[in-house]
Amino acid sequence: MTRIWTWITFSVVGLLLGVGRLSAEAVPPSENLLPDSTKGFVAVASMDRLSQSWNKTQLGQLMADPVMKPFKEDFRRQLQERLSGLNVRLGLTLDDLKGVPGGEVAVAVILPAPDQAALAIVVDVTGHLDQANELLEKVTKNLTQRGAKRTEQKAAGTTIVQFDVPAPKNDLHGKPGKAFYFLSGNLLVTSDDLQVVTGILARTLRSQKDSLADLPAFKAVINRCAEDAGGTTPQVRWFIHPLGYVEAIRAATPERRRKGKSILEILENQGFGAIQGVGGFVDFAAEGYELVHRTAVYAPPPYKKSMKILLFPNGRQLASGQWVPNDFTPQNWVPRDIATYTTLYCDILNAFDNFGPLFDELFGGEAFLFHVGLKHQDDLAKGVLPKELRQEFEKLRIPLSSRVTITTRKAGSVWKIFDNKQIYVVRKRNGVLRIYQELTGIWEDTVESLWKDPNGPKYHLRNELVVHLGQRVTVISDYELPITPASERLLFAIEAKNVEKLRATIAKAMKAEASVKRRVFGDHIIWEVVEEEQPEIPELDIPPLPGVDPDDGHDDHEQEDARLLPKRALAVANGHLFVASHIDFLKKVLKEKQPRETLGGSLDYLLVDSQTQKLGIKEKCTRMFSRTDEEYRPTYELIKQGKMPLSETLLGRLLNTLLGEGKKGVVRPQRIEGQKLPDYEVVRRSLGPAGLVVTSEYDKLTKHPTGWFFKGFTLKKP
Repeated sequence: MTRIWTWITFSVVGLLLGVGRLSAEAVPPSENLLPDSTKGFVAVASMDRLSQSWNKTQLGQLMADPVMKPFKEDFRRQLQERLSGLNVRLGLTLDDLKGVPGGEVAVAVILPAPDQAALAIVVDVTGHLDQANELLEKVTKNLTQRGAKRTEQKAAGTTIVQFDVPAPKNDLHGKPGKAFYFLSGNLLVTSDDLQVVTGILARTLRSQKDSLADLPAFKAVINRCAEDAGGTTPQVRWFIHPLGYVEAIRAATPERRRKGKSILEILENQGFGAIQGVGGFVDFAAEGYELVHRTAVYAPPPYKKSMKILLFPNGRQLASGQWVPNDFTPQNWVPRDIATYTTLYCDILNAFDNFGPLFDELFGGEAFLFHVGLKHQDDLAKGVLPKELRQEFEKLRIPLSSRVTITTRKAGSVWKIFDNKQIYVVRKRNGVLRIYQELTGIWEDTVESLWKDPNGPKYHLRNELVVHLGQRVTVISDYELPITPASERLLFAIEAKNVEKLRATIAKAMKAEASVKRRVFGDHIIWEVVEEEQPEIPELDIPPLPGVDPDDGHDDHEQEDARLLPKRALAVANGHLFVASHIDFLKKVLKEKQPRETLGGSLDYLLVDSQTQKLGIKEKCTRMFSRTDEEYRPTYELIKQGKMPLSETLLGRLLNTLLGEGKKGVVRPQRIEGQKLPDYEVVRRSLGPAGLVVTSEYDKLTKHPTGWFFKGFTLKKP
């Protein structure tokens, strides 16, 4: 998480720093102007302050060095290409905003109505009215050259300029669009939705209150971060309504959706809609850190189905009533020279017991039964089962009881029919209502087959394995030299409550697998997977970033091998169950070590640990440590070698997603001239150690969980 967060932050800031200089605020904060239907939001309070702070960081100084110019320019160009949707929809680019802002800049993704997405940009142009008018002239020229028709209309005494933009000639899926602009006082606003524009204009006059700032989730997230920040104004603040954001992005690209269930529908069905808001603050060269970030997750109860998995205790209560906080001391088996170390506490047995519904939905799918006409959708919307549907079920010898209940999953398009434990789904598609049987019980069958199948390992997954696991989970990473696309190595460790019983269960399970070989390493037994066939994982429709061209949705793309551990080795040792991506890495962990050879004895860990203690977060469920100079090395070296598109590192996969072709099975060419990059030792000097802590938060009265709070930092390179 630290890796992905840091690189996204640096990438976005790298783009924004070219926008221009800002001065004092002259208009209300953008969250007071944007509607409460905003699903994604990022705002920079002062670009001048942000630029100055960025330039004070070691990484900012490195990026200003002429030796990094090729990388910076190529990376910036590629990101702008991937965000080309901004130009298509609104007729401007980020570069067009140079010199225009005179205050806050905000970008928002909005869902004004179901299946209707909008994009909006709000800019305070105090002291820069001439530049703002020049921008409007440039946009007019750009859009009219593309064949757009320009008209004007009045609202609240303000002129709103409308552009009717024809579909792009080079996009087979493109559709005509609209772009709206207005300049009122010191406020410049643009959007592709008239309702959004007029709503913002009304809020400037305080005649409309339904703003993002009024949204309970937004207030909870921002107030929590502000409380920790001591009331200081952050350089960057952001907010996302997770499922709403997914829905907005899907609405913006309806013709590119994949068949089957989307990730949105799965998450909604599994109760993850309880996560109502995620957001936070980001600051550079602040509070003694290179980077400090705060993130709050607002997730009030109740938790249903697989949402119950997300239980991360901050400690435990003894029978005596004494509260014992979690212990985050690095285990003595953790090597000193690793790149990253994450340790967290999770109620694993609870997670297992609530995993079934999610597994069923991912792997079970739906079986088509029949279809009927659209005339029945009104009855379904009222919760009434039409007679014709009951008759069609009877034809298939599926008698429904008299206690059938119907719920609307998505107004006008998806309904669910519940009959005892069986679930049926009605989907409006291609002019008819299609009825499916939801396949459930897959997880129960899988667990039972492990236990009762005569040819299986004959062990009970819950009662013989999971019950013997503790709550502490640790993940570490490093890499092999020389650097190759597969250099990154990962290891997962789960604390064991009963080592002997756990070891016996693992041995029973591994002996039943033909693709597993038993290895002896000192006093330890290692089980290595040498070759195995993996079940195909269902394809999910994961939305891209705004402006990113997603997969075209065809089914003829090859399935990517996205397994986290394509090869692995297991062992029960040192009071833990270990699962590693490489047997050599597991051996490195199992090797007996002197105190100076462990992570807990390293100076950079101790430095981060001392700073972590000063964060003011007493109870924690998670802690992370990163040597960013080691963490980023594999990706940097692959860029330098020209092999970045083949990277199997987590960071490499992220960058390939951001900069790739957007199609599975298509390896993008590397456009960054890696041979021009300096030796990594030059870069290493600007990458300091980093830390992150997470606390689970609870209602003070009810003691029910309400979400999580993250606080992380990056230090100067010693």
